[in-house]
Amino acid sequence: MATVQLQVLFGLRVRELREAAGISQEAFANKHGFARSYMSKIERGKANVALDGISRLAEALGVEPKVLFEASSRAGLATQRERQVQVPFAADGTFFNPSLRQRTAGTFAVGPKDDRRTFDDFEDALAFLKTMDPPKWWRPNSKGHQGLVRGVRWGLLPD
Repeated sequence: MATVQLQVLFGLRVRELREAAGISQEAFANKHGFARSYMSKIERGKANVALDGISRLAEALGVEPKVLFEASSRAGLATQRERQVQVPFAADGTFFNPSLRQRTAGTFAVGPKDDRRTFDDFEDALAFLKTMDPPKWWRPNSKGHQGLVRGVRWGLLPD
């Protein structure tokens, strides 16, 4: 399993356990000595958590450290939900999808150049795209630079 995928699954599990405890990300971070921005990175799978951090998270969540590595029910639900969602397609057949998260910022960029918005969550970015006519999003071009794409139709997110 790739490190990045493990980080994402770990983050989903931490978020699931925190939410099950009924505490907001900010309150959890403040109560247990984590920076809120770091908690956000953990839960989005953007942080490579050290062993002492894993231990502190487990203790704060009231679980054994191994529980943090158990499959999250969100992982399967997220995949299932993504398959049933409508996304905008460009004229070339490409479409807005979860892999378009920008590497450096870790966000999804949508909107025209003069009103570019970024979102941490794919679903939030997609909700904003649904308010646009036509939808516009940013993706890497053949040279790896971000380019603006214009949607021409909506369709189901392919597998």
